[in-house]
Amino acid sequence: MNKDEISRRVYEAHGGMAYADAREVVDRILDAIKNRLANGERVVLSGFGSFTVQRRKDKKGVNPQTGRSIIIPGRNTVKFKPSKYLKSV
Repeated sequence: MNKDEISRRVYEAHGGMAYADAREVVDRILDAIKNRLANGERVVLSGFGSFTVQRRKDKKGVNPQTGRSIIIPGRNTVKFKPSKYLKSV
């Protein structure tokens, strides 16, 4: 499922809402989630799951063109943990 499909479902569930308004609602919800995660905060959607930001460590790698060892810098990544209710579906 992608953002457009979610927008369409919101539009279909609320007959009086324009499709453009449904897209705006979905965009605002996702922006709020992204902003919280960007600030390092945890986002919990009850009955669905939680999103957290984790830091990946630096790791060793190999440049495939030269065969030389390199260090791949660590970065932030988002981790999703499903709700226990979602696991039982």
